[in-house]
Amino acid sequence: MKKNTDKISKRSYNINRNRLLNNRPFMLTMLIVVIVVTAMIVMYSQIASLDRQILSQQAKIDELNKTKITLSGEIKGIRSSADVADEAMYRLGMVYPDENQIVYVDSSVEKKTGDINYNVFLSPIVSVLRSFTKD
Repeated sequence: MKKNTDKISKRSYNINRNRLLNNRPFMLTMLIVVIVVTAMIVMYSQIASLDRQILSQQAKIDELNKTKITLSGEIKGIRSSADVADEAMYRLGMVYPDENQIVYVDSSVEKKTGDINYNVFLSPIVSVLRSFTKD
């Protein structure tokens, strides 16, 4: 008898399974539900990715704004050339040179003096001395 009851239970399982698989509206509904859930998961992952990108771009914007504020503060600290000239004259005591203090050097013509130009030790001394003479 046990064999007979096993066959009945297997048959009832197969009958219920066949009814479920043959129920086309149910299978179509399940297929639509699976597609919708899959689409929702994909869309959610894309939204999460876009949120991360937005946060990254916002952090970059904040950093650039800080740099802009720093640079604009430095620009405000730089004064005009007239302010710099006034501060040099009054605070540091610097003045523009007179006409007799200005020395013009003609560098286009150079006389060769021989071995002194090639001497490593005498060349700087000779060049300083030449600046004071009119040769």
